[in-house]
Amino acid sequence: MSKPVFNFDDPDFVAKYVEKGPPAFTPGHAGLLQMTGVLLAERAPADGHILVVGAGGGLDTRAMARFAPGWRFTGVDPAAKMLDLARVVLGDEINPRVELIEGGVEAAPEGPFDGATLILVLELIPDDGSKLRTLQEIRRRLKPGAAFVLVDRCDDADSPDFDRNIDRYIAYATASGVDPDTLGNARASHRANKAMATAARDEALLKEAGFSGVHTFYFAMNWQGWVAYA
Repeated sequence: MSKPVFNFDDPDFVAKYVEKGPPAFTPGHAGLLQMTGVLLAERAPADGHILVVGAGGGLDTRAMARFAPGWRFTGVDPAAKMLDLARVVLGDEINPRVELIEGGVEAAPEGPFDGATLILVLELIPDDGSKLRTLQEIRRRLKPGAAFVLVDRCDDADSPDFDRNIDRYIAYATASGVDPDTLGNARASHRANKAMATAARDEALLKEAGFSGVHTFYFAMNWQGWVAYA
């Protein structure tokens, strides 16, 4: 049986994450993270404190820390091994500016924070009220008017384009040099993921959670990103 692509307890997955994880599957990953810094900096001060929800792996935090050398970060993630990887990825220069906490957004301090991100995470959270609660918990930890960046892989298993979307997802990762075993696991995981939602649903959830000024800033195949304000 194939192992799920999001098996955070698999040492092989963790080792491959930095090179063949999000950068290999997400079109324009480096530019996406640079845009995230730009959007947060519109509202966050030079010495701002940023909340990173789903901070495991450390790639998002590393990119933002390099973009804004004065920012501090609090990151939460339920996967302890991915937080361990984040500490390695962040290195001695960035780690002193970062607090990493094992758990979901509920484990984060109350803040208030100058900005927040939820990047490539919402698709893993069931839409049984949990997606909405996650967004609500993020919003209430933000200062009024602070920016929030959401990036999600959006799809609908009932759409006639679902199989085509999976094929494109895999084709992009193949061109990025991802190995066949990982590709097979990714295809199976995508097909079995019942938590994915459409872009329209994500936008509705942002508004229901109380965010305003919701604006799309990134679109690539089935990946979409928004900036919104508390």
